[in-house]
Amino acid sequence: MGARSVPLSTRVRFSVAVALLPLVVLTACVGGDPASTPADRAAPPTPVAPSAASSRPASSIAPAADVTRPAGSPRACDLLTAADVASATGAPVSAGEGTESARRSVCAFTASRPGGPGVTLGVEPAERFDAKADASRRSVGVPGESVDGLGARAVFFYSDADLPEGVGGVLVRSGTSTLDVTLQGLGDRDRTRQAAVAVATTALAGL
Repeated sequence: MGARSVPLSTRVRFSVAVALLPLVVLTACVGGDPASTPADRAAPPTPVAPSAASSRPASSIAPAADVTRPAGSPRACDLLTAADVASATGAPVSAGEGTESARRSVCAFTASRPGGPGVTLGVEPAERFDAKADASRRSVGVPGESVDGLGARAVFFYSDADLPEGVGGVLVRSGTSTLDVTLQGLGDRDRTRQAAVAVATTALAGL
């Protein structure tokens, strides 16, 4: 299958919560934060299951503008290589391209051949997990599935409602970090879940 452009409806639906693949560029930012930087604005969703946080008042969940990465926080591109991604997806990808902001570190891997998968890893402070999960659940309308044995908490999402080739990934909280892995182009829910978990597991090992 050749590379496809992403419909406007998909770009709107996937405008919050996790890192966006380079081939699916969004102009919206998580939570509409006017202070966000380009790294923050490249953020699609991670559909996730409702959590205890969803019943809390909105003021109890740290908004994006109030959370910054501590000094010495890991960079996304230091946690994952192109070889790691190729091993997880079964397809070659380019070297990762990093984007840094005060709140978020992103590493994007693009397909090395037409129609191949793209993968993005994002790293934010741990306290962003609930806000990202709740925002994704509201905006995308996909409850997500818990993933056992991955970090302290992890949720998998997948949708092919607007993209026949499928888009999905995992949102993971571990230690002081929240990781989000987004994949597009594998064309199969189970393959996407397996690859996303493999990428997240490798990244977690480097924290």
